[in-house]
Amino acid sequence: MATRKRASTRSQLLKRAVKAGRSALRNAEKRVPPDLRKQIERSVEDGQKTVHAAIKRVQTKLDRTARQADLDKVLKRLEGLSKQVQEIARAAAAAATSPPAPTKAPRKPTTRKTAARKPAARSAAPRKTATSTRPATRRSASRAGIAVRSVTPPPEPGPVPERMDSEEPST
Repeated sequence: MATRKRASTRSQLLKRAVKAGRSALRNAEKRVPPDLRKQIERSVEDGQKTVHAAIKRVQTKLDRTARQADLDKVLKRLEGLSKQVQEIARAAAAAATSPPAPTKAPRKPTTRKTAARKPAARSAAPRKTATSTRPATRRSASRAGIAVRSVTPPPEPGPVPERMDSEEPST
């Protein structure tokens, strides 16, 4: 069988204090007239109600403020997006109104059959050989009337993975 715990002196003192406090409260309540006690209880209840109402009002104001801040952020973002759309529209309109660059008509590819039918016109000028010291002159794309498109560079490669078996000799 388990042994009983000893009652500590502290708990005995606490019990005495609680008992004395309750008896003092009863004595004070007896001295206060019942009408006054009811009036005080009502005013305490009213005070608690007003405090709770004030807390609710503050909470709703905070919620509205938070919602308003979120709306302001969204509106600011929308303004930025609308400006971007307007810039794109202006650029497209400007591109549409400017005359397009002249382009040459595409050539038909020659096949062996068509080349065999048409004899090549030979000129009296001598043919250039590969040992010629003078390089061929090139015309720029803008002078030749060819539309040049810019090509985006490929993405940069990431880090090169290290080989796992670099320390071990291969067999």
